Amino acid sequence: MSIEDALYPFLKFYKNLPYPIKFLLGHLYRTLPISFKYGSFYNSYMSRIKYFNTEEGKALQNRQIESALKNLSFYKNRNFSNLIEFPIVNKQIINADFQGFVNHNNRNKIKTNTGGSSGNPFEFYLEKSVSRSKEKAHFDWYWGMFGYKPGDKVLIIRGESLAGKKLFEYQTLDNKLALSCYLLNNRNIDKVVSHINEFKPRFIHAYPSALKNFINLVNDSSVSLKVDILGVFLGSETLLEDDRELINSYFKAKIAHWYGQSERLIFAGNCPDSNDLHIFPFYGYTELVDDNDSVIRDSGIKGRIIATGFDNDVMPFIRYDTGDEAEYSENTNCKCGFKGKSFKVIHGRKQDYVYLKDGSKVSLTAFIFGQHFEEFSIISEIQLRQQERGFLNIVIVLKEKNSLNIKGFIQKLETSVQGEIVISLEVVKSIPKTLRGKHVFLIQNIKDL
Repeated sequence: MSIEDALYPFLKFYKNLPYPIKFLLGHLYRTLPISFKYGSFYNSYMSRIKYFNTEEGKALQNRQIESALKNLSFYKNRNFSNLIEFPIVNKQIINADFQGFVNHNNRNKIKTNTGGSSGNPFEFYLEKSVSRSKEKAHFDWYWGMFGYKPGDKVLIIRGESLAGKKLFEYQTLDNKLALSCYLLNNRNIDKVVSHINEFKPRFIHAYPSALKNFINLVNDSSVSLKVDILGVFLGSETLLEDDRELINSYFKAKIAHWYGQSERLIFAGNCPDSNDLHIFPFYGYTELVDDNDSVIRDSGIKGRIIATGFDNDVMPFIRYDTGDEAEYSENTNCKCGFKGKSFKVIHGRKQDYVYLKDGSKVSLTAFIFGQHFEEFSIISEIQLRQQERGFLNIVIVLKEKNSLNIKGFIQKLETSVQGEIVISLEVVKSIPKTLRGKHVFLIQNIKDL
């Protein structure tokens, strides 16, 4: 097991330690060699990137197929020789036979979940000493395309709720300055900008919506932002072209924007030379399919993103419907040296918001999708309804034979935005769908936005 996986269960405890102790422990941990913290798979994945070829891609694909057929009861007595013969599965199919998708011969399990951008929370397993090591290696490599080196100073503007309701906190663990995007406003932006100027970050990691709000606040600040940013890293939300232009013109820096999932199956990101999202074949295998589940190979045709991961023997995902849609780019060769399929556009990851008491807004990515609350493991559907600023009604459907600590869950949600919203929560047996059978995650009717 990697040191990272061994210590991860104590992360919540670490975050709530007195700051001097947390600072010291974080600094000591950061000085440890990466290969020691993340184990041998970190270097193994880095080597895969360097030497990857078509034959290795096929071998990785076959390994997942063999593991699924051998170890998952869902595929018992089935004999598929090629990936295309496997049925497409989704969250609903997996939840209906969850144990049938788990390799019970591999006990190196990490239970995790995702809030689900479609309104369907999902619990699943990752593999110890593999999943987190791979993610660290991949982002070190990918961010490295834009000049990043592990340990460089990074400004974080995402959905993190900081201990003690802090406005910002220096996190020595990764040499990062994290801002609480929920608390940023015109009254405190001067203080925030001054602190950022002292920190002197070289890179920014943010949700697009949170960074856009930050820029608008800084423009109204009496303190000038004096930083030399080399790269801006944006994930988890759609990056609108107007927002890309705003961010690029403001920081005069290269923008890295990517598409991925908490399940860690496929990864697509732009490079310094193109805004197309290159689908990196060493991470996982990607398909686009139409409404008839036929594979799409041509550019400019919208289809569902189907993902097959390479590195999770505990829960091998084969032809998993991500719930997102995309179109291929017509370009298959890039100045950066990449050759292969790229996404021209990703559909289905909207920048929806809820509005706080003071009229400020928080993206649902920050408020729900990126939180990974443990309650998501027992929730099958969730819907948000907002008719007034600062007030939110949440309706949920629980999985069978489960109960929810409603008061405790409400407190978690309200605390995540520092009490700037009042939440009511109702457990129901079902949530109405649209005429086409679609689930609506957010219903909002606020006047004078």
